Amino acid sequence: MTNERPDISQYKVLIFDLFHTLSSIHHSNVPGQNSHEIIGISREKWLETLFADSEKRIKGHIKDPFELVRDITDKLEMNLSDEIISRLSKSRYDRFAYSLRNILPHTVDTVKELKRRGKKIILLSNADVCEIDAWEESPLAEHFDHAVFSCYTGYVKPEKEIYDHAVKLSGELHEECLFIGDGGSDELNGAKNAGLKAVFTSEFIKDLYPEYVEPRKLIADYHIGNISELL
Repeated sequence: MTNERPDISQYKVLIFDLFHTLSSIHHSNVPGQNSHEIIGISREKWLETLFADSEKRIKGHIKDPFELVRDITDKLEMNLSDEIISRLSKSRYDRFAYSLRNILPHTVDTVKELKRRGKKIILLSNADVCEIDAWEESPLAEHFDHAVFSCYTGYVKPEKEIYDHAVKLSGELHEECLFIGDGGSDELNGAKNAGLKAVFTSEFIKDLYPEYVEPRKLIADYHIGNISELL
């Protein structure tokens, strides 16, 4: 690992993670209640449940918004009513959509400038269908050459296949591609195992999970504290 910023002139392709890398509900002043607040549990319990046995959701085996949330909440064994599940489903959809439509200006400016400099730009995200349904309405979308979502490919980070798919879409070699992400889902190791150099961005993580910053620095080839440092 090095704390130096990457020299992006060495790379033809930049492959970005989405959540906590380019977009963050917690940093976008998204209105409404958090999911855990609606059902009266701790944020930690909600996140633990959200990511427990989540492959059916993020590999796209479940696509109905109601059933997506039911799959999550069934693990809580709270016997939640259909009315609460529907409310939770709508809130979750609306909040993710808002965050994708309201990307922080410096993030949009950075991606736009990278594209102007001739970089191929690809999105690579673990997500269920509701989380990324509004992607095409995001101000980022027009600057990306391809968007690869786990719920449509059937592969998830850190599986090598999903990185290989992104690289294949780029039309370039693995060594000409640079992966940028916050490190969730062990994506930095996944990128390196797939033959990519990995950049850890701590821009959002330092506020949400400060305890993850130092360990993820040790994994990545490079570290940036703000996405605009890529310029």
